[in-house]
Amino acid sequence: MTSTNELRAPAGTAGRWEWVGISAADCAAHSMNSLGPFAVSALMTDLHLNTFQAGIWSTVEMVAYAGAMFGISPWAAGLHLRRVALVAGIMVVMAQGASAIVASYGILLALRLLAGTGLGMLNAVVNIGSARSHAPARRLSLVMIVQTVVFTIASLLLPQAAALGGRTGVFGFLALLVVFLLPLMGFTTSRSSIPRSHRVSITRSGERSCVHSRFIIAAVVFYTSGSLAIWPFSAHVGHLAGLTNTAFGWLAAVANIGGLAMCIAGSLLGDGRAAFRLLAPAVLLTALACVVQAVPWSISAFCTAFLLNYALWFFIYPNLIGIACRMDPSGRLATLCSGAWMISQASVTPLSGLLGRNGHFLGVGLLGMGNCLVSTLLVVGLYFSMHGRIRNRSMSQHRLRKNKQVYARSGLGPVRA
Repeated sequence: MTSTNELRAPAGTAGRWEWVGISAADCAAHSMNSLGPFAVSALMTDLHLNTFQAGIWSTVEMVAYAGAMFGISPWAAGLHLRRVALVAGIMVVMAQGASAIVASYGILLALRLLAGTGLGMLNAVVNIGSARSHAPARRLSLVMIVQTVVFTIASLLLPQAAALGGRTGVFGFLALLVVFLLPLMGFTTSRSSIPRSHRVSITRSGERSCVHSRFIIAAVVFYTSGSLAIWPFSAHVGHLAGLTNTAFGWLAAVANIGGLAMCIAGSLLGDGRAAFRLLAPAVLLTALACVVQAVPWSISAFCTAFLLNYALWFFIYPNLIGIACRMDPSGRLATLCSGAWMISQASVTPLSGLLGRNGHFLGVGLLGMGNCLVSTLLVVGLYFSMHGRIRNRSMSQHRLRKNKQVYARSGLGPVRA
């Protein structure tokens, strides 16, 4: 019987060039997460949407995103990643291209449903492909290095597209970005050798899995809903703080460079306990950044908080998902975590729109901080729940071996009842 202490993804399921396809799918899947504020700002400017309407627009996409991930998760073990990636990419291109010219708010919501479904399918490809590797957190960090390079360039070019074509330029750029990535997704070809019905214990200590899965899903939910509460309106708040659209583009580019540094640090730390120990302090620092980003007292304060929140995401999120991947090598738990993230963000975005409807975002910042504080406690609990039991079990096994050695030297056997 195989020990649960040696859970690994099946050997040979991740090809040599698999990371290229997963990186392309990741860039497409997170194109709206990273570049979405430009789209929201363009809609509010061109169609005169208020913050609540813009929040609903974003929410429809996120609900569809989560629904796609939840729908895919039961088939994670046997999914053919390339087919899913190519179909999903085409869906996103169609939705973004049509959003560039459609003026009806109702049709725009329907297009967000299509885009969100495609984006969720792409993110499922990323999580499942990473879970099939031997070091999922490191794989995710390396993939996100590619993502930061792509989005750094995109953050510099997108304001120019907006200046030239307004909303048409923004959504046209987003569609062309995915078109460029589509051929690279062809490298995503692996299948998993884990049977669909295979059940994997998700703890290395042999404890029941339900406690740990709830811990990691809850930690992801509270962190993402907290750190991203203000995100859809970041460009809008930046403009209120005094930044121009071009200046915000440069800020986003610098933030991507900070994210790149975090990805490199995460890849060097790998999937060890050291990275796990740093998660709680990183989430706690994000909690403080949420308030300053929502209520900046100066341009420098907004820029600092924005950079911290954005850059730390590139360390925190891949490590949380990496933990879920190590718990369940099929990728199902990681996919559920990302789906739960989108549900949480879909829930908090309309609330953020309502709280910021009067132009003041203090309530949004406090909401984000509170959720991140809860996530911090959950991460601490998860660490001690997993590693504390491993340590206790190891100490018990050490004592048992020592007692056996004592019995052997004394010539006596253990007393039996």
